[in-house]
Amino acid sequence: YTCNHGRELPLLLATFSRLLFLQSLPPTAQPGVRLSIPGPCGQRAVPTRIVGGKDSELGRWPWQGSLRMWGFHHCGASLLNRRWVLSAAHCFQDANPNEWTVQFGELTSSPSIWNLQAYYNRYQVARIFLSPRYLGSSSFDIALLRLASSVTYSKHIQPVCVPASSSEFQNQTDCWVTGWGDITEDEVLPSPHTLQEVQVGIINATMCNHLFSLPDFRRNIWGDMVCAGDPQGGKDACFGDSGGPLACKKKGLWYQIGVVSWGVGCGRPNRPGVYTNISMHYEWIRKIMAKNHIHRPDPRPLLLLPLLWAPLLLQLP
Repeated sequence: YTCNHGRELPLLLATFSRLLFLQSLPPTAQPGVRLSIPGPCGQRAVPTRIVGGKDSELGRWPWQGSLRMWGFHHCGASLLNRRWVLSAAHCFQDANPNEWTVQFGELTSSPSIWNLQAYYNRYQVARIFLSPRYLGSSSFDIALLRLASSVTYSKHIQPVCVPASSSEFQNQTDCWVTGWGDITEDEVLPSPHTLQEVQVGIINATMCNHLFSLPDFRRNIWGDMVCAGDPQGGKDACFGDSGGPLACKKKGLWYQIGVVSWGVGCGRPNRPGVYTNISMHYEWIRKIMAKNHIHRPDPRPLLLLPLLWAPLLLQLP
């Protein structure tokens, strides 16, 4: 959300080097209209707070990422493939990639410093691409991140599909928004900072423009925006959920329709959440990914040698 977005949660900075773990094989690809990137997408191993939401389960939203600045949760993000991550442009007041990492495969935004698996699944950002048409307002609020190393897929870490068109998702009522943001306008997500999920419906552009033309807060809903929520209120993203995914299921696959962008408060009646419409940026995403394709072999981190030497050192007199 544009106001007070990305409220940080306390977390000790991890100081351990990554450990090599066996890479899980990706599931068999399934048919579906999705972004032309290698590998399957939109699948999860776990069957089926955000305002009005509930605690999620590990692996239920395997593309969900925690975008972290200097190790602290700042915004949401989503995994497109092994090297590319999607988020919101307004999350990056500082676009120095050295300051940013993305955490995958965790239910909490504050994993323990002793959780080596969590540290292994935290990836350094190599480059940050903001939409060239983003001028600091709510339009064109989208960012594409290239990671410094390839993500290891597992049953808890999988990419989401991206549609070239969102027309078939209009008026769909069973979409979901996820994140680690505040659970009300005045209440932060309490410890242990568990990922929240809430079911929302897509609100068509005509209705959304009508709702935002009502008194108290008038705002234009542009073509690259999509609205979701409940006109009665009570179901919404909130501060700290910015950059996270709005996902809908179609023919057995999950597609990310929107990126959490802005709203008026959180969960207010007649004020649905407003998301960046990903399909309107499909060509920009495709071109950035193609232009910055990685041709060289992926460097993998080395096993921390002191951990290997430790048993021998303990045997010394």
